[in-house]
Amino acid sequence: MNTQSADNKEARRLLSFIEEFRKLSPNIQAGQIVIFLHIASKPGISLKELERRTGLSSTAVSRNVLALSEWVKKDVPGHNLVETYDDLDDRRNKLVKLKVAGNRIYDTLLNLVRSE
Repeated sequence: MNTQSADNKEARRLLSFIEEFRKLSPNIQAGQIVIFLHIASKPGISLKELERRTGLSSTAVSRNVLALSEWVKKDVPGHNLVETYDDLDDRRNKLVKLKVAGNRIYDTLLNLVRSE
């Protein structure tokens, strides 16, 4: 197999990965995708840890988590992929995990990555 065919196949796989997110919203932002993948990699991650892992400000993390949540603000729906909840050990912290729809998207992404 030549290198160009292999590169084309890998490029198609990467594009299909991005297209899964674009099915949710054609204008989904890269920051939202990054936040989603961090949440998927560590269910129950805190917003503070998302800040540390991504290098984003607390405002940017909150904005991206809200976009992935059920509601961005009153009368503005989000993607409904994640949910936040209080940290029972420290009520000042908010934790975030994938909802059922988020897990479905994540499973689809894993299948795309694993396919050959």
